[in-house]
Amino acid sequence: MPFRNRFVGTLLPAIWHNRWRVGLVTLAFMLSGVAVALLLPEEFVSEARIIPEMTNGSGSVVKRLASVAGIGGLDFSDADDVDAVRPDLYPNILQSTPFLLYLINQRIKRQTGQATTVGEFLLPDTGVGWSWRQWLSSGRQLNRSANQNGLLQLTPRQRDIADDISGRLNTRLDTRSGIITISARMPDPLVAATVTQRAMTYLTRYVTEYRTGKARHDLRFCEQQLQTARQRYRDAQYALFMHNDRHKNVVLQTATIEKHRLDTELVLAQSVYNQLAQQREQIKLRVQERTPIFKTLEPPTIPHQRVSPKRTILVVLFTAVGLTIGSLMALLNQQPWDVLWQTFLKNN
Repeated sequence: MPFRNRFVGTLLPAIWHNRWRVGLVTLAFMLSGVAVALLLPEEFVSEARIIPEMTNGSGSVVKRLASVAGIGGLDFSDADDVDAVRPDLYPNILQSTPFLLYLINQRIKRQTGQATTVGEFLLPDTGVGWSWRQWLSSGRQLNRSANQNGLLQLTPRQRDIADDISGRLNTRLDTRSGIITISARMPDPLVAATVTQRAMTYLTRYVTEYRTGKARHDLRFCEQQLQTARQRYRDAQYALFMHNDRHKNVVLQTATIEKHRLDTELVLAQSVYNQLAQQREQIKLRVQERTPIFKTLEPPTIPHQRVSPKRTILVVLFTAVGLTIGSLMALLNQQPWDVLWQTFLKNN
């Protein structure tokens, strides 16, 4: 307690005696804070909110549609399967390497009207005076590359940009409401809104393709088989009619046998064609049932206010640091450090 009183009693006269020095140091730090606040790049955040579809009970709707359409005896067991891409996994999709590489090469437009890519916007390659940038960008193209085993191979430049994008994107899931919030922080407000929009589009497209991929593949295969069956049915029908025209007034056992064979072939071709047509309608319903619906609750908007830097806070912090350092310098100039230390030891 005596040391504290003596310390305060020594500090205040020392500051007053060296007030010009303290003022200059404080002013220097304040100006440094202003410079730092002005030199730091501005950051803007754009957010979007979407609500994914809840899949409970959707399979029964498809079954009812199938029964109304007369598609009976068909398998809809996979309509009630649990979705593997759950909403809680959506943030992982927007942090995956394929998405980051996709976003790196996306064309965007800055608020100034200049068109560029996300990669060039975040890490421009000036080629002048930045040897470390040239070393990182030894391969200037930002396209994805793969080795013979099909593994992704990223250049150091791609990795740096991907890490930067990963830190600027944020995806959150509200477990109570199910609302998914996607936000992007960028030095340009228009770029921030554009990147948020691209991320939202990628997510919805990824989930849609995942959920409907198998059904769409089956639909394409069924369409090919249906086309073949249709041609087979037409050929069988044409062959039967040609046989009837040629043997219209002829009664021969061989002609009867041939007609019976052609009738059987036509019935078989017609049966296969009808089954495939029915199967195609089933798969179409399955694709529709598995296509998720995303409701946009809040679309991406162009922000008008920056989120950083907090210039006022920076200037205040630098000023406080300058005042503290200036006061300590004034105190040490008034009484050397060893004298203060000895006084502290005596009182403790």
